[in-house]
Amino acid sequence: MIALKSKIEGTMSIFGDAQKLFNAEGMELGGGWEYDHGTFDTILYKRKEITIYLRVPFKVLQGELDSNNAVIQFGTPFLIKHVMNIGLDQEESATMTVSGLEQFQAPEDKDAPIDRKEEFATEAGKKLDRIVDDVTFATVG
Repeated sequence: MIALKSKIEGTMSIFGDAQKLFNAEGMELGGGWEYDHGTFDTILYKRKEITIYLRVPFKVLQGELDSNNAVIQFGTPFLIKHVMNIGLDQEESATMTVSGLEQFQAPEDKDAPIDRKEEFATEAGKKLDRIVDDVTFATVG
């Protein structure tokens, strides 16, 4: 994992407004969100079993994440590299795998070292700068 310096860290926004800006930059709400926190994610690089993600975490300060009016505060953006397990998962049920019900496997390495760090950090920084220049900041009141 590589933490990134960005002007977005610590800023607050209305969730619905932020989501539109992140979506315009190809970033989506990550699947692991909860009502009190989440991440905006995008794939910066994907080749075979290697995927490098840019993730921007946030916490909900007011409201709940299922509301476009929730006030969120951004944490430190980071890059993370997943190396997918392309073999059979020996610990899972063979019946589930064959039937197609077991469609996801844990990554072989969910935080692998990242080559070309500077290149990916620069690309991520440009994307974050475009977002932070347009984000509507909010205050908790």
